[in-house]
Amino acid sequence: GRDAELAQLDAAVREVVRQRCARMVTVIGDAGAGKSRLVVELVHRLGDRVQVVRGRCLPYGDGITFWPLASMLREAAQIRDNDGPEAARAKVLELVGERDVAERLAAATRLSTATFTLAELMWAARKFLEGLAGRAPLVAVVDDIHWAETAFLELLEQVLDASAGAPILLLATARHELLDAQPRW
Repeated sequence: GRDAELAQLDAAVREVVRQRCARMVTVIGDAGAGKSRLVVELVHRLGDRVQVVRGRCLPYGDGITFWPLASMLREAAQIRDNDGPEAARAKVLELVGERDVAERLAAATRLSTATFTLAELMWAARKFLEGLAGRAPLVAVVDDIHWAETAFLELLEQVLDASAGAPILLLATARHELLDAQPRW
């Protein structure tokens, strides 16, 4: 019973592929309304035509600002729970291929204790997503974006504003309170 919504999401994917651009779609609904099921169905239908990375925003906790990015990075770089920090950083470097990007990603995702400015962390995150999109169209799923920290929302805006030539669909799920807290989304 979600054919119309699936068609809209599929059209968004086709648009980013055709125009080689970044776009964002947010699926908004009440808890239990089937937002996640809709996204899973879309990903299933797309099959191997796109690559998918997924992250989830957390409602509270230490280090949650870039938690969705960390999840996406761990998935893309195939970082396992038993990988030590050095092995994880090596996998990040192997994935992104640029030491400057890898160092900043490691800092943003708590794989290192190095410190960089927020602008540098956002730059590296954007380069990471663009790099993935350079291999195949990218669908970056962000679940529960209504809990996102402001800095993470700014990162998404930067991806949308600055990613040229990279087919990236930022696909978020949210509850209605997102519209109250973040009217732009």
